[in-house]
Amino acid sequence: MKILYSQIKDLIPGLKAGPKAVGEALTLTGFMMDGFSEVKFNNRRDYLLSFEVRQNRGDCLAVWGLAREVAAYYGLKAKLPRVKKITPDDGPLNIKIEAKKFVKRVVAIKLAGLKNGQSPAWLKEYLALNGLNSVNLLVDLSNYVMFLTGYPSHLIDYDKLNGGLAWSLNHYFTEVTTLFGATARLKQDNEIIIRDQKNIIALAGLVGGRAAEIDETTKTIIAEAAIYDRRIIRRNSRQLGIVTEASHRLEKELDPHGAAAAMELLVSLVEKHTGGQVASQIFDYYPVKYVSPAIEFDPESPSRYAGIEIKSDQAIKILERLDFKIKKSDGKLLAAPPTYRQDLGLNEDLVEEIIRIYGYDKIPAGEAPKLPVVREITPKNIILAEKARDILTALGFDEILSWPLCQSGDNDLVNYQNWKTISAQNSINELYPDLRQSLAAGLLVQLNEYHKKNVEFIKIFEIGKIFGQKKGRYLEHESLGLLSATKNKSLKDFKNYLETLLRSIGFSDLKYFIPASKPKAANPDSCWEIRAREIPVGLIYKLIPGENKLNVYFAEINLNLITAELKSLNNNPAVELTRKLISLDANIELAKSEFIYKYLETLEKRFDKKNLWSLSVADVYPLGDKTRYTIRAVYQELSDQEAKKIHLAVFNLT
Repeated sequence: MKILYSQIKDLIPGLKAGPKAVGEALTLTGFMMDGFSEVKFNNRRDYLLSFEVRQNRGDCLAVWGLAREVAAYYGLKAKLPRVKKITPDDGPLNIKIEAKKFVKRVVAIKLAGLKNGQSPAWLKEYLALNGLNSVNLLVDLSNYVMFLTGYPSHLIDYDKLNGGLAWSLNHYFTEVTTLFGATARLKQDNEIIIRDQKNIIALAGLVGGRAAEIDETTKTIIAEAAIYDRRIIRRNSRQLGIVTEASHRLEKELDPHGAAAAMELLVSLVEKHTGGQVASQIFDYYPVKYVSPAIEFDPESPSRYAGIEIKSDQAIKILERLDFKIKKSDGKLLAAPPTYRQDLGLNEDLVEEIIRIYGYDKIPAGEAPKLPVVREITPKNIILAEKARDILTALGFDEILSWPLCQSGDNDLVNYQNWKTISAQNSINELYPDLRQSLAAGLLVQLNEYHKKNVEFIKIFEIGKIFGQKKGRYLEHESLGLLSATKNKSLKDFKNYLETLLRSIGFSDLKYFIPASKPKAANPDSCWEIRAREIPVGLIYKLIPGENKLNVYFAEINLNLITAELKSLNNNPAVELTRKLISLDANIELAKSEFIYKYLETLEKRFDKKNLWSLSVADVYPLGDKTRYTIRAVYQELSDQEAKKIHLAVFNLT
C-alpha cells in the first residue's frame, strides 16, 4: 500500500514527525515499510511511502486507514474529509440480489448528464505513483476513491445494459471477456457475478467485463460499491487467476458500514468533475447490520504479556486512540472496537493492539521479562498421553498415526462397545466413509503394510479418538491402542507390556474379566476386559489367526477414564515396614466356568487389610474341565507363625 507524506500531513494537521520517522513508526506497529522515495507530485516535492499489509487489515489498504494508524501512534487525531450526503432522485433502480448468502452490502446509484474524458494531470500523476495507468476520468475517479477509502467501486455504462442488474452465482455462462481483454473460463454455480438479462457485467469483487465498460462517450452510469463474504472472493480470485486491487481488498474483512461513505465521496467527485447529477434513488442492500462486539478486557493483561509495566490507564487511553468505545458493566471493563476493525474479537487481540502502539521497541532486549507464573492449563489427558508415549517407546513400541476414518465393515470386526457406526456425510475419500470405533482399525492396516515388507517383531501403538453412536447420542473419547505380532505365542509378554504401562502411570490393582461384548476379530477364548481399581478401562485380546500366520495381540485403553481415575489416586503412599514381608502360596481348583478374579475378590474380603500386602495369581495349570491356580498371598507386619495361621484359616487348609 502506497501513501504520500503530504496526504498524511493533510489528514493529521498536528503531525511534526518527518516522512522517514512516520515510515519507521508504522513499521513498529506492524506495517513493514518496503519502499521510500522522494517524488514530485502536483509540482511539489513529496515522499512516497510503501507498506506491506499482511494482516487481515482491509482498512489499512487505504490512505485514510494508514493515517488513522499514524495518528494513534503519535497520540493525535486524524481529520478525515467531510463529504456531503447524497441527495437522491425519485427514479427507481432495477437491481436484484440473488446470491444473498455471499453479499453483505450493495450501495448503488444512477448518475446522468456526465461528460467523460481525459483525467486532469494531478489525477493521472497520482494513479501512476500507485502503479495504475489512466483510463478515463470516470474510471480514474473510481480508482482514486479506492486508494483513499479502501473500498473498490464499479462503474457501469447504463446505456449498454440489457434490463436490470442482478448479483447472482453464475449458472450458465461459460466465459467472460474482462476489461483487460482477457478471456476467463467459468464454472457453473461457482463464481459470483453481476449480470443483466444477457451478459456478465462484472466478476463481482474482481474485475469488470467488456459488455458495459465505461468509455469517453459514456453519459449515464450506475455506480456500485459492494462488500462480499471474503471467502468467495478469495476462492474466485485463486481459481480464475485474477488478482486485482479490488480483489486484494475484498478478500479481507471490510466494514460494510464504510461502503456508504465511499459512495458519497465518489458521487461528489463525479458530480464535481463531470458535471453530472444523481438520477435515481439510492439502492442500499444491507440485510444484517454489523455490530462491534463488546470485548471483556483486563487492563492489567498487557503488562503480563509484554513482561513490562504498562499502566492500566495508559492501556485504556491507547484503546481510545484506536477509536475503541470503553465502558464499565457489572464491574467489568468492556471495549468495543470501531466497526472497521473486524479482525478483533478477543482480549488477546486488544493486548496486541496496546503493545504495538505502546511500542515493541520499549520492551528491553537485554533482560528477561518479569512474568507471573501462570497455572498449568494443558489438559491432563494430553499429559498422560505424552507419558504413555515415553513408556511405550522405552518398551520398544513404535507410534503410528492413522486416519480416524475406516472402510465399511472394519468397525464390525473391532467394535466391542455396542456402538453404532457414524458415517461421514462428505468424506474426503469415498473408500473410507466411517469413523473408527476402535484404534485396531488403523493398527491392523499398518500391520498388513509391515507384513508385506517382511518386517519382523512388530510392536506398534497409536493414541487418538474413537467414535460411536449409542441411544441417539454421539460419543467420542481418547484411546490408546497397542498391537504386537510375532511368530511365537506371547500373550503373557504382551500382557506384561500393558501392565508395565499401567503400573508406570500409577495403577497397581489390575484385574481381567470376561467382557460383556467381544469383537468379532477376537479369539473368543482369549479376550478379557481390563479393570483398574474395579473400573472397566479397556480390552485385551488375541486376534483370530489371519493369512499372515502371525500371533497378533491387541489392547485398547480408554484414556479419558484413566485420566479421571488418576485424579483420585494416591500414587505415593508412605508405608513403613518394621518386619519382613512373608510370601505364602495356596493351590485352589475352579471350574472352567468360574472366573479367577471373582474368586480373588471374595477371597480378599477374608483378610484384614492391614496385614495383606498383595494377593496375586502365581501359576495356572489346566485340569480337564477344571483349572488349578496357585494363589500367592504376601503378608506384612506379622511373624512367620502369625502369617501361617492366617493363611491356613483363609484358605481352609487346616
